[in-house]
Amino acid sequence: MPTYDYKCPDCSHVFEATHGVDDNIEDCPECGGRVRRLFHPVGIIFKGSGFYKTDNRSASGNGGGKSSTEKIEKELDKDKEKGSDKKEKTPKEKVAGD
Repeated sequence: MPTYDYKCPDCSHVFEATHGVDDNIEDCPECGGRVRRLFHPVGIIFKGSGFYKTDNRSASGNGGGKSSTEKIEKELDKDKEKGSDKKEKTPKEKVAGD
């Protein structure tokens, strides 16, 4: 049988009770006031791969396209090409070239 935690809002008494799923406790054993069941978060453990950003994904996981590293390398190459076109002459080159 499961164990449940209850709290009385009137006297703030917290207690545990073991009973079936369909049963309910309505009265506080200390003051006789109405009690509420407490809920607690449950710990979840993810086992296996694929749950974290750092895990590798298959090609279908990222839209079936190229891998992200290939995309980044392609963008860097484009930036390098643009950067070489915009390169200005240094003052020495301007004097020597004139």
